[in-house]
Amino acid sequence: MPYRINTGLRKGAHPTLQICDATTGSVRVAWEYPREPDDLSDEERELFQLRREEAIHDLFRRLFLLTTEQYLKGELDEPPRLGVRIPGHRDRPFRSIVTDHSGPT
Repeated sequence: MPYRINTGLRKGAHPTLQICDATTGSVRVAWEYPREPDDLSDEERELFQLRREEAIHDLFRRLFLLTTEQYLKGELDEPPRLGVRIPGHRDRPFRSIVTDHSGPT
C-alpha cells in the first residue's frame, strides 16, 4: 500500500506529520509535537517535557504498528529491519540503533 506523507512546521517550530493511504486518502497516522504554553511553573514545565517525550515515543510506536500491519498483509517487498546500515561498510551487518549504546566502531 503506497502512502503519501505530509510534514510541516506550525508557527515555524512545531513539527507535524500525517501519513495517508495514497489510494483511498484515509489518514493512517496523524501527529503533532506538543506546544508548550508560556505560563508554566517549573514543575509544570518538567511535566510538559515528559509529555513531549511520551508523544515522540507514541509516534514511533504508531509507525512501528503501521509497518507491522503492512508486513503482515504482505505489502512490503522485504521484512523491515531494526537498525541502520553503516555508511561505507557494505560488508558489515546492520547495527541496531535501539540496543547498541557502545558508540561508533
